[in-house]
Amino acid sequence: MEVYFSPETDILHLFRQQINLTKTSLYAAISSIDSGELVQALLEAKDRGVRVQLVLDEEYTLADPAQAKFLVGRGLDIRLLGGEAGGHMNNNFAIFDGRELLTGSYNWTERSQRFNLESVLLAKEPAVVAAYIQEFERLIGQSVEVTGPSPTETKRVLPPLPKELAGKEFLSISFHEMERMFGRESQLGSAEKKRAWEDYQGKYVRWQGVVVHKGAARMDWNKVGIRHGQGKEADVEVSFNWNNMEDILTLREGDSITYTARLSQRRGRGAPYRLDDGELLK
Repeated sequence: MEVYFSPETDILHLFRQQINLTKTSLYAAISSIDSGELVQALLEAKDRGVRVQLVLDEEYTLADPAQAKFLVGRGLDIRLLGGEAGGHMNNNFAIFDGRELLTGSYNWTERSQRFNLESVLLAKEPAVVAAYIQEFERLIGQSVEVTGPSPTETKRVLPPLPKELAGKEFLSISFHEMERMFGRESQLGSAEKKRAWEDYQGKYVRWQGVVVHKGAARMDWNKVGIRHGQGKEADVEVSFNWNNMEDILTLREGDSITYTARLSQRRGRGAPYRLDDGELLK
């Protein structure tokens, strides 16, 4: 039996390594999942022929049903379960090939990896693993299966501009031109910026940038911080549409992306521009 603590141990790497070594089955009861790396590892395992079955807290799908349905659409077996009297399914354990177990405080989320102090235990003792298999079977028996779109329905075709995006009013303005008008070097006063923003708000832009961070909670999987200059901080935060989920979950910090989105909120003191209705382009 082995015990690991973060941040001394990269627990995300530990989980991904275990998933990558799995050959036949992976059963997990976890409260939620939004880690792009772990989702990608599960999808790769499924593509290798591994049977992947997850039991999630039912609040997970109530908060963001599209995400659970996306996982179902990619071929994962997703079940939902709540606790007693409005409580939660708060287990966090995974069984690999019926022989190894990882359990502990670690949620399969970006927040757990980036911000939390966590602990996990790796057990290989047959009696311990067997007890967790029995508990997983009990949870499965009480759970509800999630249905979702077929895999073909979740594949997103990335259309070229402007034909397939007809009906959206695009501005012919670069990020740096926008920044000269509303950013730190702007010569406009506060009232002038407010009036000028009215001509831009609600319209669409097509920009290129570098990923700085992604949402750290299951409600924020689609929020991506992007920088457009040489700095380290995000100067834009984009909320992407759920049909971009497969690509968003696999984005890494430092990736260069091209996207379209609708201007929602101008830059404030210490705050980035906020855009919504985002679409990733390739």
